[in-house]
Amino acid sequence: MLPSSKLLMTAVGELGPHAVKEAAARIAPYAVRTPLIRSDHIDSLLGVAVHFKCEHMQKTGSFKARGALNAVMCLPDDVAARGIVAHSTGNHGAAVAWAASIRGVPCTMVVPSTTPAAKLANIARHGANLIKCAPNLAARQTTAEAEAAMLGGGTIIHPFDDKMVIAGQGTIGAELLEQVAGLDAILVPVSGGGMIAGIAAACAGSSTRVIAVEPKGKRLKEALAAGERCVFRPEELAVRPTVPTVADAIPTVLLGERLAWPLVSALVDPRDVLTVDDGQIAAALRLTAAELKQAVEPAGAVALAALLSEGFQRLRLHSELPLRTVAAVVCGGNVDMEALARFLAPPP
Repeated sequence: MLPSSKLLMTAVGELGPHAVKEAAARIAPYAVRTPLIRSDHIDSLLGVAVHFKCEHMQKTGSFKARGALNAVMCLPDDVAARGIVAHSTGNHGAAVAWAASIRGVPCTMVVPSTTPAAKLANIARHGANLIKCAPNLAARQTTAEAEAAMLGGGTIIHPFDDKMVIAGQGTIGAELLEQVAGLDAILVPVSGGGMIAGIAAACAGSSTRVIAVEPKGKRLKEALAAGERCVFRPEELAVRPTVPTVADAIPTVLLGERLAWPLVSALVDPRDVLTVDDGQIAAALRLTAAELKQAVEPAGAVALAALLSEGFQRLRLHSELPLRTVAAVVCGGNVDMEALARFLAPPP
């Protein structure tokens, strides 16, 4: 079923271009206005002009710095002083830890036991206290709640279903609208939905489409078409609580229920969802290194993987609206060098 009209109106009303504009002003002294990279070779391969939005060059190495900073900076002094808690597969953790260090307040980070070493180190360098838990969303949430209680009322910064986090991520879309004239679409990797919800909110009222890119197994396209946040049977989620993908930064199966799902279901067309598998992601990683000369994590190559897919070509050739100029969000660059070397090795 579709989100209730009340929930939908609340989400869209709270998070429009106005909220993104306020977030942009709030984070401007600290965050990077990330550059764009172009490639004539990739343009010729795809038949479109592609602008790669380099969020792997953002503070802490991913787009997550935008939302975390906006959320932390919005806290009243007395609330922030009690401490900040978050749970994360890595990038949100580093971002919140960095934002807390700017604010000068204590930070505790809950991470899955499977988090790559490079991401653990990225969190630790910003002074956060690391707590490991089972690698599933339920364990992360309950552990974070327990840690916040131990702090006597610490504030939990949710990785994707928080108004201020979503508004901060939306600044990517606002920047792209300013940086690229005549932008037809933005391709956005999707996990819990915070980034795509924010970018879609920033683009609301413009002619720029937001195209979601999901790892195989997430079934977002099916969910949007059905108007159902969850299209999995309970036993399926119990067996597989995360998406099995090499893109370890985007493993979340379901979009955030309170804000991310209502926004995305309202602002993203089900037809504008592309699905990529591990082989496509690995190939895109190799092309990113060879052609763009950039080292990124697997999730950072997901948008390019979608652009290289047959699904994008079908969308481009059969769409009622033209797709001549597009942007691809390179969402992060926090990757273990050993893992990157394995991805970059030629396939057998």
